[in-house]
Amino acid sequence: MQAFYDNKPSKLEAIGNGSFAYRYNIQEVEKPAQSDNTETTEQAQGQTQWVCEEVIVWSPLSSNKITEKVLTEKFENNFEQKLVNEYNAAQLGLYGAKTGEEAKKRIQAYTDFLTERAALKTQVDTDCAELGIK
Repeated sequence: MQAFYDNKPSKLEAIGNGSFAYRYNIQEVEKPAQSDNTETTEQAQGQTQWVCEEVIVWSPLSSNKITEKVLTEKFENNFEQKLVNEYNAAQLGLYGAKTGEEAKKRIQAYTDFLTERAALKTQVDTDCAELGIK
């Protein structure tokens, strides 16, 4: 889930009910200026805000548990299976020749998914090492 903050959020925050907010892809962005005649010049120029992806994870925390939550929030159920099926169909020539445009798109979609998933896993592992979570 995408979240917005006025100040830079921490990567991990205890919520107080046994759950934690894990935040990743934290980026500083310029808040769009609003056109209201009552604003000062500084307000009219826009303000800085922070945007990130955020998931809620229950204790006890582990790198695997956080990774699983991030991936299930990012990709809907059976998403990978659909891509695998389309990839296999493309490899078998069911979308025309393996070199056909439709087959190339199906193969590339699965490759893109694997690349994105690997990047997310690496980011969670790096954050967990930094936070002392095993």
